[in-house]
Amino acid sequence: MKALKSALVSVAFLSFVSSTSYSQGGNLFPFVLPWDDSSPSVANISGWLHKPAGAFGHVRIGDDGHLYVGKQRIRFFGVNLCFGACFPRKEDAEKIAARMAKFGINVVRFHHMDMQQFPNGIRLRGVPHTRELDPEALDRLDYLVAQLKRNGIYVNFNLLVSRPFVTADGLPKEIEELSWKQRHVVGFFYEPIIELQKEYARKLLTHRNTYTGLTYTEDPVVAFVEINNENGLVHAWLGGTVDRLPKVFVEDLQRQWNEWLR
Repeated sequence: MKALKSALVSVAFLSFVSSTSYSQGGNLFPFVLPWDDSSPSVANISGWLHKPAGAFGHVRIGDDGHLYVGKQRIRFFGVNLCFGACFPRKEDAEKIAARMAKFGINVVRFHHMDMQQFPNGIRLRGVPHTRELDPEALDRLDYLVAQLKRNGIYVNFNLLVSRPFVTADGLPKEIEELSWKQRHVVGFFYEPIIELQKEYARKLLTHRNTYTGLTYTEDPVVAFVEINNENGLVHAWLGGTVDRLPKVFVEDLQRQWNEWLR
């Protein structure tokens, strides 16, 4: 035990000396990766990406379980864009797409864009409900997707991530007693919330992109669509969340369960 304590003291001392040395300058130097740099260099691997994304048709799963475009196997190396980052200005969208391509990124996951109103999300500004998409948000999203496609980058749309369903959506007032994540649990079985999710999916995926001329259901640039992010009814039940739901929702779930048992 004494030897272990001595070793820990030694490690702590060396760590302190090392950090002190570096804090005084040491051999450190600034290493910055500019967000808008797409210049040709030995580190630019955008040439590895086939362009435009979707040139060989929709991404599919082969008999061997791997992903393919046409007859060619494809592997994805991607990033998230969240909240307002999903809707950059058009002049920035061009630079962002080119920069990602330089890194070899070939898929972008559009995440958490359903939580807030524009400019921090895709939802319509100035209304109490969560049911409409903002025209400017859609226009910016369309342009970014078109630029990603042009640079060989596919798209992953997340349909339900952090949307806070509210009473103004036509739901019981009890919905607002729950956290936004708990509201999504209700959405596994409560028909009005299921319909709200379908409505959102239709409005987004059947929307025609002004810059590609295709709806998102038609465009092979859309490689993935995630329906519900990090959620599960059984998981919520095991964790006790279902038992703590307001009565109006518990009774509806109980009714459906009893009907299924019959």
